[in-house]
Amino acid sequence: MRIPRFLQFEGYETLDFKEFLSQGFIEVPLEAKPDRKRLCFRCDTPLQAERGHYPVKLRGLAVLQFRLIVKLYRYKGHCPKCKKARAEKVDFISKESPHLTQDFADFIGNLCEIAPVSRVAEMFGLNELTTWIIDFRRLKKLLSKYPIPKVTAISVDEVYARRKAKFKDESRNRKFFTVISDLNTHKVIWVSESRDTEALSQFYLLIGEEACKEITVAAMDQHEDYAKATKRHCPNATIVWDRFHIMQNFEEAVNDQRQQLHEEQAKGSELSRLTRGKFRFLFLKKDTRRTEEERQHINDVLKENEYFLKLELIKERMVTFFDEKDAVSAKRVFEEVGDWIWQARFQHLMKWYTNLEHGWETLKNYFVYRVTSALSEGINNVIKALKRRAFGYKNMWYFRLKIMQVCGYLNSRYVSTCNQIDAQKR
Repeated sequence: MRIPRFLQFEGYETLDFKEFLSQGFIEVPLEAKPDRKRLCFRCDTPLQAERGHYPVKLRGLAVLQFRLIVKLYRYKGHCPKCKKARAEKVDFISKESPHLTQDFADFIGNLCEIAPVSRVAEMFGLNELTTWIIDFRRLKKLLSKYPIPKVTAISVDEVYARRKAKFKDESRNRKFFTVISDLNTHKVIWVSESRDTEALSQFYLLIGEEACKEITVAAMDQHEDYAKATKRHCPNATIVWDRFHIMQNFEEAVNDQRQQLHEEQAKGSELSRLTRGKFRFLFLKKDTRRTEEERQHINDVLKENEYFLKLELIKERMVTFFDEKDAVSAKRVFEEVGDWIWQARFQHLMKWYTNLEHGWETLKNYFVYRVTSALSEGINNVIKALKRRAFGYKNMWYFRLKIMQVCGYLNSRYVSTCNQIDAQKR
């Protein structure tokens, strides 16, 4: 009987395989060739003084709808280098699992790029831990060959990774990941543990000095550590504060001020009824997004108290700030908002405004480049969904690699393509 090529294995002769089609599998017995070199699976040293053999049953890549079972005897011998008995090296046995062929393990790893580990394990009837090991080791292997893409504009943001501390007295920064994305391709290019200066510096050191010089724009929040690392390594980069974070901080300050007014101005009056409960969400809404009923509610409050009126005017004026055509007109709006804040003596907003006023030279860069880290915020939502889908990650290193795989370039297609291009250049 002629043996198909996909049932032939290097160094072994395929015997007349047995078909158990009624049971849903095909069994292929193998026999080692007489001239086969038996090497240590650890160090590739020729084995001496044969120590017997043991049967091995491997699951291979399915043939049509039938499960493939490969049977062979794996020999053991004394390794002079390891100075102990070692099993022989068999190239087609998976390095991730001794019960799978390498082709089948690669196939499982490819599926894990697009599907959860638990679903892949369930689909093929594999142990979930085995599937996880295959995926994890495959990701580490891809990372060793992973060329970080060249970038000119990056977005930097942090994402909350875990709640529990790894060790005693761990800083809160260590519970975050720093996610670096390409603003042009909208892909994650690197993930570092923590959110301090060293986290971003790690990325800059990896790409090298020349690549750092090519970065012209870096969108980020007002986190000082990110700015320090960027200024240190990227001399040509312009830091752009993200409008999303600025407006987020502004809304927090407005809400704090609203709460203070509710406690001080509305206590014991009809205004207290109007400014409690869901009024918080109603007040923070843009006026253009409110319904007629909501507008009427807001107007009732504004008629009752001038401080709420001033706060509403400040909020609505600030909404138009990032829509200004240039830094000059934006500066005019910013100063106008500041005058209103200081006249009303809104303490929470005064603190917010002072921080931005001191950093105006960085803030105005937005009106030149018009870039934001909203991309990173969208990626953060994907990361949160990824974490929920897996019910959390115990291994943070695996979590980082998974983020780079799902949201970035850490996949077999990109890595193999880049390696082929490099080989052709050589």
